[in-house]
Amino acid sequence: MEARALHPLAVVEDSDEDFEALSRVLRETTSSEGVRRYASGEDALAGLLEGSDTRPALIILDLNLPGIRGMEVLAALKGDPRVRMVPVIVLSGSSREEDVDAAYAAGANAYLSKPLDFTELRRTVLSMHEFWRIAALPGKGE
Repeated sequence: MEARALHPLAVVEDSDEDFEALSRVLRETTSSEGVRRYASGEDALAGLLEGSDTRPALIILDLNLPGIRGMEVLAALKGDPRVRMVPVIVLSGSSREEDVDAAYAAGANAYLSKPLDFTELRRTVLSMHEFWRIAALPGKGE
């Protein structure tokens, strides 16, 4: 069976190190083609809401962003009819219950705590990819 692609994929992540690790895992699980990085909340809103960027199939969002914070980005995305149906997975270093609750209340489709070690990050992203590939994107080619 051929794997279904989750492309284009938007990643909102300010940390170069975290983005590189995530990109490395994405290259192993799917491909890095079609991955668009936004390094700040402002960049994400400009590209996803105001710009002509292609609407992604999935958005991975960090909460701890400089400038416009991740929660504000999430609220703006879920409040805009052009992108509100695009699934948003929060991948954050915070596992505080209030952050998780606030993200779901703002419309996040999933909340994953960002692991500190690469092996665990790989396991987390593989689980995320498998879930969205099979459950959330039915009929997108098998």
